[in-house]
Amino acid sequence: MSTMSSNTVFLLVTMLLAMAAQCNANFFPYYFGDFKVSIRNGFSGNVKLEVNCTSFDDDLGRHWLRKGETYSFSFHTDILGTTTWDCRLATQDAPLGTSQLFKCDYDFLKKCDFRECKWDVRDDTEYLLDIPQNKYVRWAHT
Repeated sequence: MSTMSSNTVFLLVTMLLAMAAQCNANFFPYYFGDFKVSIRNGFSGNVKLEVNCTSFDDDLGRHWLRKGETYSFSFHTDILGTTTWDCRLATQDAPLGTSQLFKCDYDFLKKCDFRECKWDVRDDTEYLLDIPQNKYVRWAHT
């Protein structure tokens, strides 16, 4: 392999590793591995919650949750940190919109303790369990 080719390959590998390891936990990027997302119907009253989660290449279908019920799914993130899960939420009466309930972002995943994102959908909005703080926080989607 020529020096030019070797340098190009080295530069490409270095760029990919830098992109994948924006914030490094041990050797592997903090977002690489197995994760779980749980969504609980925390509405007051007898309100059914519809959940339909999709990623770039998966659609988990529609799931109806009664008050207090939880829907969970597990997945493995990609090495480049582009995995997201968007979930369309609705009640039996009205759509609530689409929320991004998983993303490969350090501050977000820190709240999930880098393993499980636990959501509680309530009357006013979604709440994410900040596992290290052991309390639900009102989530402002950005």
